Amino acid sequence: MLITLYITRVLLNVLGKSDYGTYEVVGSIVAMFAFLSSTMATAAQRFFAMELGVENHTKLKQIFNINVLIFVGLALVILVLAETVGWWYFNNKLNIPPDRFEAAAWVYQFSVFTSMVSIITIPYMAIITAREHMQAYAYLGIIEVILKLGIVFVLIYLPIDKLKLYAILAFSIQVLVSLLYIGYSTRKFPECRLQYYWNKTMFNDVFGFSSWSLIGALAMTIRSKGIDLLLNSFFDELMNAARGIAYRVYNALYLFVHNFFTAIRPQLIKSYSADPNDNSGEMMQLVFQSSKFCYYLMWVLSLPILVETQAILDIWLKEDVVPDYAVIFTRLIIINAIVETLAHPFIASIQATGKIKKYQIVTGSIILLNLPLSYLFLRLGFAPQITMYVSIMITTIAHFSRIYFMSKLLRMNILNYIKQVIFPILWVTIFTLLFPLFFYHYFNSSLWRIVGVVVVTVLSSVFIVYFIGLEKTERETLKGFVMRSFAKYKRYLAKTKGGLIDKLKHFIS
Repeated sequence: MLITLYITRVLLNVLGKSDYGTYEVVGSIVAMFAFLSSTMATAAQRFFAMELGVENHTKLKQIFNINVLIFVGLALVILVLAETVGWWYFNNKLNIPPDRFEAAAWVYQFSVFTSMVSIITIPYMAIITAREHMQAYAYLGIIEVILKLGIVFVLIYLPIDKLKLYAILAFSIQVLVSLLYIGYSTRKFPECRLQYYWNKTMFNDVFGFSSWSLIGALAMTIRSKGIDLLLNSFFDELMNAARGIAYRVYNALYLFVHNFFTAIRPQLIKSYSADPNDNSGEMMQLVFQSSKFCYYLMWVLSLPILVETQAILDIWLKEDVVPDYAVIFTRLIIINAIVETLAHPFIASIQATGKIKKYQIVTGSIILLNLPLSYLFLRLGFAPQITMYVSIMITTIAHFSRIYFMSKLLRMNILNYIKQVIFPILWVTIFTLLFPLFFYHYFNSSLWRIVGVVVVTVLSSVFIVYFIGLEKTERETLKGFVMRSFAKYKRYLAKTKGGLIDKLKHFIS
């Protein structure tokens, strides 16, 4: 998260506001087509976890091979769409400075290639998470972000068009990281050793599930990338730069929570697979707990940024390069993300049932309202941030629809959900707001105030979440985990008592 934020700072300084905005809006076109891949990725994870839940390794291998064929075909479909419809939109509709059109074309083509490579890698990433090899997932993620950090420094020193060079280097990093994912999966998991396999029924199962998921994936893509293109048509690339900065902050925070939930998703699906009729036991407890923990994590990380947005952006990006509207966009996007955090366990649980037709039609249709409502308000002359107010409202309404489908498909007790999830997070939100807001209002703006807000937020949040946000059994579990960790650390110190050299030898061994 920290490296991602630093990369954005360097990138904005190297490219400048205009080129940075151009990169963001051009990438949005490719992302509009890549929504297909997110749908298929969700399907792959579900089917892998279901077979692992019942320990059917033969079928797992067959499904993996079929998924590889599907994703290769999907990459080719996206290539065709991007080079026809997408290329037409790029040439005729985008608001790009004429002198940067050639560089933008380079960005577009290499964004297409990067997207294709990323899509082909998805089954391998899905099997790593389904098998819960989270250590490998973490290491590969760290390697990826360090490589991305390296390329922004290359941009500084090479005397080549920065926008073109960044597109080429980003593609190169994606190829290398994809090879690492594929190599690790092939070496560790026998089902990843490819051999041609075709089963029409199995293909129809995977594709049938995915086809209904397309509605939700398209809706989410339109909410983010479609609004980028809408803003570009009403304003210019500088507005996209402001929104791009806000989304970089959002992505850094969201990645933290997403990786946390990535470890939980396979357990939810396996729990349902093991006992689909258990609507009040292990699975529902996991749904409620993960909803709270995802929210607490996102809230504690976001609160200092929400309070000190202007000061943090000025320090992070340098005051003279912060685009107009970046502050308001950042705050509203983070608020939207906090509300949306509650949806992740519900989405995974509903998908585990496989009964997603009505859910996708209703919830996807609600989310799709983002684009027409945003267009209407912009035509009426509202400020650009109206698009985010619309998004927050739609996200809230969509969550109510998910609550309804959880009660219908999984017989979730709504009163229990309100009591065990909504009330605790409301109390935590109210009490944790008091301390940083006190610092913000009673101290002058400075680096020390930002440090004070962060420290007070973390310390007060730990205390408040522990005593108000957790149930007694959850506190006991957490206390036991901390005590075991301390005991393990003490044993480690006892073994390495022989001095610094012995400790170093132990660490190396």
